[in-house]
Amino acid sequence: MKTFLLIILISTLFIGCSSSNAFSRFNLTSMQIKCENSILSSKIHSQNKTIGTLSVLYLNQVLAKTYNEDEWFYVSIYTTKDKGRDIKFFLNGEEALSVKELQVKNKFSYLLSSTQEWKRYYLVRFKKLDNRLSFIAKNSNFTSDPLIYKKED
Repeated sequence: MKTFLLIILISTLFIGCSSSNAFSRFNLTSMQIKCENSILSSKIHSQNKTIGTLSVLYLNQVLAKTYNEDEWFYVSIYTTKDKGRDIKFFLNGEEALSVKELQVKNKFSYLLSSTQEWKRYYLVRFKKLDNRLSFIAKNSNFTSDPLIYKKED
């Protein structure tokens, strides 16, 4: 009988938590949840040292009605060295069709939880590619770890 009551008590505790998820304790809009699910970050390396960070938001998943013809990314980058000039972006090994550097406050700023003056922001476009996307940023002095996106069907 004690075992039965213990099982019921534990089951009740788990059932009480079942309606919660990672976002339920925050007051996030559906757009903010989409953004948090789509943003990926990586470290930037130079000569086996970490010198910065890269955060990339896949706009096709977040703003699908506007960004659907090509592959579009909103990029936030910070490097301690070299300030990241002459940076190139690659998707599945192919260089970007266009890269536009943006002001810190721009039309995509609301998509990220924070923006900082010391970072640089870019809107990057690639040609339409298959289901698995591997995003890399690099120049002659550094490279990022690949960020892997799987497209939704």
